[in-house]
Amino acid sequence: MTIAGVDSAVVLVLGIAITIGALLGFWLGRGRKSITSKTIPQVYIQGLNYLLSERQDQAVEVFLDALRQHPESVDILLALGRQFRRRGELERALRVHQYLLEQPALTLELRRSVLFEIARDYLKAGILDRAESILKELLESQPDHAEGLATLAELYELGSEWASSIEIRQRLLQSGLPRQREVIALLYGELAEESLRQGEREQAQQFLRAARREAPENPRVLLIAGRLAFMAEDWQKALRYWEKLLDHRAGSAILLVLDAFLQALQHLAKPQRQEYMQRLEAYCHSPLAIKRLAEALQLQEGQQIAARFLRSILFKNPDLRVFQLLLRMDAQAPEAELMEKMALAVRQWQIDPELFHCHVCGYQSTQYYWRCPSCRQWGTFSGEKKP
Repeated sequence: MTIAGVDSAVVLVLGIAITIGALLGFWLGRGRKSITSKTIPQVYIQGLNYLLSERQDQAVEVFLDALRQHPESVDILLALGRQFRRRGELERALRVHQYLLEQPALTLELRRSVLFEIARDYLKAGILDRAESILKELLESQPDHAEGLATLAELYELGSEWASSIEIRQRLLQSGLPRQREVIALLYGELAEESLRQGEREQAQQFLRAARREAPENPRVLLIAGRLAFMAEDWQKALRYWEKLLDHRAGSAILLVLDAFLQALQHLAKPQRQEYMQRLEAYCHSPLAIKRLAEALQLQEGQQIAARFLRSILFKNPDLRVFQLLLRMDAQAPEAELMEKMALAVRQWQIDPELFHCHVCGYQSTQYYWRCPSCRQWGTFSGEKKP
């Protein structure tokens, strides 16, 4: 067995062992003195040993047999199925949960719990129609089941059914679940983006208004509002929206708007353009954003202005990539003070690619996502370097 396999097995065993421990404590609390005999403990010890030995099928048989003898151990089977699902062993997870569902003695509450786990199994397996059917059945009998609603919203989002997800998240909002307004605004943003791709600008405006009602300062709302103003050639309005966006999310947003921002500036008088450019410099923290702004400065204002901008950046925060840009742009020897700063940067330099990352799960990408592809959380991407 590989080291990775051992680690995975240990995690699985620990998850089940915790559940078993809690259940044994419950039995002891009810005065079940026989808990120390060879009946229940031996069954579960055997099952845990099978799991630790990566003999999952034998472990499943042992735990299912334990359920036949001790109906109180439903929680252990639920936990076992969840652990299998987390490991990607979906057939085993479904087998355990389906077996539980067939038990005639299940209470209504436990039946709902099992149905929910089966829906999660199908969702993880990508069988969305089965998962949707089960979740709807669950929500018919328990309309305020928060986990069921959240899972159904996740399912619709996997299928890009944004309007359906909005409807479900409105119900979650009414139930008091946090952050739903921000997520709903992002979902309306998806609908607005789709409308723009199809050339339906008025429809996009309607979706944008709906997003504003939920979260007027949401970054995506500001981004799309600026884009619509840009398309209408209202340059000042577009720049105001985007500058507001940069005030909120400079590290993440600068690369999303920089090209259009610079294009809009071309339609302003030179004094206004220079004023905006000076403010824009304050938002450029990443080498990629600095590079693109320096290139725009060189094209619009000349090489001397662009080189001056790069020098000001380097004096504040020495960076080899920015220094390389300066050397390419200005062949003159850099000042001695700047060279000293760059020597220090060389000694401290580590290869650190410019990546967006999710601050929830740590997923990294060169592309910005409004919804993390890994943990599927909304609005968690950042362009700022992780501490």
